[in-house]
Amino acid sequence: MRDTWAKRLSALLIGGLIGVYTPESMRWIVLGIFLLVLIRIAFWKPRDFFGPVIRPEVFILCASILVGFVYGQTASYDLAPPLTMSQVQVIGELKDWSVNDDGAIGIFEILEPVTIPESSLAQENGTKKSPKAIDFLERKYRLRVYFDAEGNLPEGWEGVRPGDKLKYTGKIEQPKPPGTPGEFDYPLYYAVRGLSGGITAQGKVDLLNPGKPPLGWLVRNQVREHLAAFSLAQTGLLEGILFGDTRRIPEEALESYRITGVYHVFSASGSNVAFLLLLCWNMLFLVHRFPRVGLTIGVLIFYAILCGGNPPILRATIMVVFVLLGKLGKGRGNSLRGLLLAAFFLFIWQPLILEDIGFQLSFMATWGIIVLSPVVIKVKGIRSWPKFIKSAFSMSCAAQVATLPLMISAFHRLSIIGLLANLLVLFILGSIFQLGILGAFLSFIPQVALPLFQVSLWLLNGVNKFLIHLAGLPWADVWVVNPGALFWLCWYGWILVLLVSKAKLGFIISVRARNLRRKISLLVEKVPASIREVGMRVRKFAGLNKKSKKYDGVFKFAGQKLGFNGQRALIVLLLLLFMWSPWNTPSVLQVTFIDVGQGDCILIETPKGARVMVDAGPKTNRFDAGEQIIVPYLLQQGIKRLDALILTHPHSDHVGGASAILETIPVGWVGIPEDGKDWLSLDSAEESGSGGSQWDGWEEVGLDWNLVRVLEMMTIERLTCGDTLVLDSNSRLKVLAPGAILSGTESDENNNSLVLRLENEAGQSVLFTGDMEEELMGELYRSGQVYDADLFKVPHHGSRYSMMTDLLDQIDPQAVIISVGRNSFGHPSSEVLSYWEERHVPVFRTDEDGTIQVKLDGKSIEVVAGREK
Repeated sequence: MRDTWAKRLSALLIGGLIGVYTPESMRWIVLGIFLLVLIRIAFWKPRDFFGPVIRPEVFILCASILVGFVYGQTASYDLAPPLTMSQVQVIGELKDWSVNDDGAIGIFEILEPVTIPESSLAQENGTKKSPKAIDFLERKYRLRVYFDAEGNLPEGWEGVRPGDKLKYTGKIEQPKPPGTPGEFDYPLYYAVRGLSGGITAQGKVDLLNPGKPPLGWLVRNQVREHLAAFSLAQTGLLEGILFGDTRRIPEEALESYRITGVYHVFSASGSNVAFLLLLCWNMLFLVHRFPRVGLTIGVLIFYAILCGGNPPILRATIMVVFVLLGKLGKGRGNSLRGLLLAAFFLFIWQPLILEDIGFQLSFMATWGIIVLSPVVIKVKGIRSWPKFIKSAFSMSCAAQVATLPLMISAFHRLSIIGLLANLLVLFILGSIFQLGILGAFLSFIPQVALPLFQVSLWLLNGVNKFLIHLAGLPWADVWVVNPGALFWLCWYGWILVLLVSKAKLGFIISVRARNLRRKISLLVEKVPASIREVGMRVRKFAGLNKKSKKYDGVFKFAGQKLGFNGQRALIVLLLLLFMWSPWNTPSVLQVTFIDVGQGDCILIETPKGARVMVDAGPKTNRFDAGEQIIVPYLLQQGIKRLDALILTHPHSDHVGGASAILETIPVGWVGIPEDGKDWLSLDSAEESGSGGSQWDGWEEVGLDWNLVRVLEMMTIERLTCGDTLVLDSNSRLKVLAPGAILSGTESDENNNSLVLRLENEAGQSVLFTGDMEEELMGELYRSGQVYDADLFKVPHHGSRYSMMTDLLDQIDPQAVIISVGRNSFGHPSSEVLSYWEERHVPVFRTDEDGTIQVKLDGKSIEVVAGREK
């Protein structure tokens, strides 16, 4: 990198990255290290390292890193504090608005002080918060309005438009930070987009003052009205490609784009700006250079406004504007400097943008195209390809190489056919975008816009069918465990070798090693002769003497002796080693209560590598804990296999996520209770059309047809009282219930839950209770079994129906865990919380503490909360 300003911008952004990712507790330590380095540089002598000529530039680079770090540390102030308030009366302006299949979504800015009734001052966790400490003025929120039972929006919402001043009652939610590794970071997502959280409207709306919608919204709304005239299912896909809005695209349609690695077409990022730039520049070929550049910049800025100014679009637009302005001078702009300038301006505008995965992927993909594609295009065997194919392949390959570690860490999925799919359809999708965006700009002339949209949809229909076919191929994509920091180091180190060249890098390493060896020799001369003699004997025994050339051979090996095939074998070996990740086994017995909302999911890990999961979290129409939380968590932790999945009872908040787990993670066998019910032939009212069923309260049963289908292919073990599961030689799981099958209770499924007691060789124990209620608790109390435990999982999410004090009084835990989320059942009940508070037993809750990890080392118990209160 010979560009001085590019070096300085890179240094500042590196400092910003360190700043936004450094936790507050480590802030002063890292700052102290930076200051010590700067002081050392300030007192360098000519012989110290680089010499006096390069020292000022090094000092400037280090100072830039320090400035970026300090500014990056201010990013946390943009995160809104967690808050939930219902029945809040808000007055403000509607900024954006769109009606979808399940309701309406918009952006709302609060302009006047809110009216907070006393009944809503209690947050969902039962604590109080003074309204005087909350300032809602000029805050923006994501607004959500749901349809009623008849499929209509509440009174008044049908006619609203952006610019209107509205008054309504709603529920304000400023989300908590993620409490589970790999969980989606909603506070960060909102902050990067200038939002504080979400508002769910409750009831009708009053229009106080009609406003004038912005031009960008009018264009998007006009496009949507035109697309409504077409019956093709691809209209939502076309909107996503044009504006980056995927809200109207069915999830099953998006899946084929994810599998084939083409999902980035919906991000409205660099590729869209590049295609729009080509379209404008070619259409204005007869215009003089100065107005041609000005008009193109104007179109690009307007397109960024159409897309809502999302970070990838802003980054790409700033970069292209810089390159275009370069054409007004010498006719050439530095693309890499433009990319860094765009990132710098966005960092100054919002430091948190450096943490946003969308921005990171967009930045690295563009960096790959600028820096790596010239390297790829020179590879032997590619140089002879036709220019069009060679350019397309090199850019696609470079972008995927640059973003691979990010994709794995963020999504844990790797598209095997992504390179092929991008090569085959990317430019067709570019043509679809150019035709569609031209129709959008001309949307106020339907006679021109409609044919353009029609051709775009025809092409998109063909691309969609082709991608669905590709996605159906075996091993089209794979789920990947998190390979860890070493994988990042090796991957980008390999890229560094490609850019610097093996010979130059080998020379630098050799020189540095020789200097280090010289310094060590000087130190050795100062060591007493007796110690030095021992060292010489060791060297002689190892075959290392002063005349040996083995040190230099180490550095020559990487650059000269390791041929192309050897390099490929080494890379594959490293990849397999990182994917295997044998270092992820804990050193002590570990129990993790995963925060899955209102449901249960518990992971047991033993020091010898056994992994058993108890329950699989909830699943609803909008949320699948297995797909969205549990599988990402397992892959994030490097867990690629479960020895068993035990489902305590068939309610949806305990088995809902099982199908996603079983379809993704290899599982040895599935354990279910001996409850007298046939799990694999669900005879629900949904099938029979009547209320009769073998299940009591069948509406709560989580055994949907997909899960039953998956379970039919698994080894099923029926577990009952007295069974013992040996996890390894040091840990075993005893089944305490069910024994005799209970019927006629308030909930037979709850009262036939599996109750399990985990115990290690040191006698430490954990009691897992499912959703057992008083009837099962009474049976367990009278059974004479040992159910005392050092750690107690409170049954049924803290329900008051699971409060049999006779049994609880016999348990003397060091801590209790409540697995609970947002709910309308009143969980956990005040009686349960008061009981454990009176006994002075610490209570940990997943809704407050996030994912809770418990470590039992045989002597003590350590509880680690995933979220700080």
